[in-house]
Amino acid sequence: MNKRHHSDYDAIVTARCERALVTLLGDIGPWSRRLYLAGGLAPRYIVGTLPEGASAHVGTTDVDLVIALTLSDESPEAYRTLENNLRKAGFSAETSFRWHRAVDQVSVTVEFLCETDKVEPGRIYKPKDGTGSGLGAFNVPGAQLVARDFTEVEIEAERLDEGGHSRIVVRVAGILSYTVLKTLVFQDRHENKDAYDLVYCLLNYGEGPDDAGRVASGSQIATDTQTVAALALLADRFASPDHDGPRAYSAFLEDGDDEAAARRRQEAVSVVRDFLEAMAQESHRED
Repeated sequence: MNKRHHSDYDAIVTARCERALVTLLGDIGPWSRRLYLAGGLAPRYIVGTLPEGASAHVGTTDVDLVIALTLSDESPEAYRTLENNLRKAGFSAETSFRWHRAVDQVSVTVEFLCETDKVEPGRIYKPKDGTGSGLGAFNVPGAQLVARDFTEVEIEAERLDEGGHSRIVVRVAGILSYTVLKTLVFQDRHENKDAYDLVYCLLNYGEGPDDAGRVASGSQIATDTQTVAALALLADRFASPDHDGPRAYSAFLEDGDDEAAARRRQEAVSVVRDFLEAMAQESHRED
């Protein structure tokens, strides 16, 4: 199990990631409607206004963007334009799908994700390889669902390179697509942060996990085969305080207090259970 801890994150780095997002999406024109925020920066926008007394999300050290690959006639020039705009924004390619730049002496990373049957999951797909664009995306199961379940959020932040304040609209994964994606990612790599992101969003969404479940039941991806399988996996991974999901969630927030750790594990179980039960009840009511 990955040993990432909440102390590895801070608000300053997260703010720099947000500035990078505003700068990048503000420069890429129509591409901004083909990219969806789905990683560790997404929870602050998925949750929005926090319930009274709730702790702020710990943040992130990178920006994960899903590329919608639904248009088969996208020209090679479009991908070259996106790549050029990344470079104009000061980013350089670490790999074809991972780009980074220094922001106030801290490295900010942007990663592109996609879902395709052109390559195996976990491999890099280059949509227009051999046409002058080397831009790639990491093939992640569940990523395509984000383009069908998202919300548009207005974000204002200071652009990089003293570019002044700017406001953009970003498409952010919806509560259900984010839950599915995080469940599948957690299953693949068992990182503590993934369990934390998942539980945090369900716990603090609207009026709580019941509300999250009701909203999720109305999503157009609610009956998708991939969604149904992921939710069954979610139920299994968080079935009891001794399962890996609750333990990863608690470990991420570890503070040396054994009693608090036990409460966190039980909290994770209850949050996931309430979410799934509310979703099922709402679906039956609609039937």
